[in-house]
Amino acid sequence: MDLSLAYIDKRELSSLKPIINKSLSKNLILNIINVKEDELKFRLNEFDLAFIPLPLLNFIQGIKLISNGAFVIEKLGIKLHRDIINKICVKGSNSTEYYLFKALTNFKHHIEVVKGEDCQGADAMIDYDGYNISLGELWRQECGDLPIVISLIGSTRLSEGELLKIKAIIRESASIQENNKEILSYSKELGLKGRKAIECFFQICENRGLCKKNIKPYIL
Repeated sequence: MDLSLAYIDKRELSSLKPIINKSLSKNLILNIINVKEDELKFRLNEFDLAFIPLPLLNFIQGIKLISNGAFVIEKLGIKLHRDIINKICVKGSNSTEYYLFKALTNFKHHIEVVKGEDCQGADAMIDYDGYNISLGELWRQECGDLPIVISLIGSTRLSEGELLKIKAIIRESASIQENNKEILSYSKELGLKGRKAIECFFQICENRGLCKKNIKPYIL
């Protein structure tokens, strides 16, 4: 299988490195394509596979997801550049990180979004380390000890049968990366806690009026 895979952040690719660098010899070639977060919503059908940020399920129906190879983290926070936040830098307005920021914080004033890697002009940025305010702690207040699922591999183009074949290869690749301590175990396989984390995200999102009601991701 020779397939295209869209990704947003290179960290998403960690579980797939043995496939990408061909150290895992399987019948799967991934042609990786970097896409801007806010463009993926409009371009999803161009790719065989893509890393799907959770908020995208708020806009697009019929996405089939797999439980292996997800981008999962345990730490997330706000890195301050100034004391007062009027502008915050994010990867995109449809990113899981930005939705978590909106859902978990209680800023009363409007905060402008700044997009881009240089974050020029932003008062703060959302990051995975080196932050001043922990969103992870706020997440744990809502969801307990569940991990934070940022994106899952999914498709609108491939059949369930094709995805099940791909799923097995990705799990093997992710297992190698877990053994190398490159990823969390949830990236190899979401498991019950990973799936509950996704449920908790959408419950918080719905409660804050940011997501539609009763979003139920279809995860193989």
